[in-house]
Amino acid sequence: MGGPAAGLWLPKKRSALDAKPWLQSFCEVRIKSDDSLEFYINQPSTLGLHGLERPSPGPFHLGPESLEDYQELGFPGLDQPPAAELALLAYCSGPDNHLLLGHLTQFLAERFDALIDFGGLLGYRYSFHDISDQEKAARQAEARALVSSLPGRVWEMPYAAYGGGCGYSHVGDRKFLASWLGHPDFHIIK
Repeated sequence: MGGPAAGLWLPKKRSALDAKPWLQSFCEVRIKSDDSLEFYINQPSTLGLHGLERPSPGPFHLGPESLEDYQELGFPGLDQPPAAELALLAYCSGPDNHLLLGHLTQFLAERFDALIDFGGLLGYRYSFHDISDQEKAARQAEARALVSSLPGRVWEMPYAAYGGGCGYSHVGDRKFLASWLGHPDFHIIK
């Protein structure tokens, strides 16, 4: 699976199967053996997207994801930690898939009353591994400047990274995602 991904942080335990009735009206949905969903979007216009390929250029996946790496460091700034996460991902990359995934994330976040984990820092597309602390600080400052320029709430959430380090991911509310969708540099992290 080589495409972009986003996480839906749910306020209460839910399953990907709960999304099936919402998706069936405009998607071809298949339930997988692990109770996750794989689907093609047949009508992008349902998400407010007109003029995109029909069906979607590649399948999408919705399934459970572990919050373990975040739980180790807590959820600073959140009134209540998420009860569960559902990962939403595209199997392929490309501008249409980023756009479809972004609007699909918005659609499902509204229905699940979820926060959105962007899977990394927006505005910075590369790993923090093997860069100096000074360069890391500069890149984080650039990412913070970008997200602070948009409406909505966003948190820079720490998570336990491989090898004992600490990584960061932007987690935003639905208002923030809506403003990010309209930004000229919009993308979902791959």
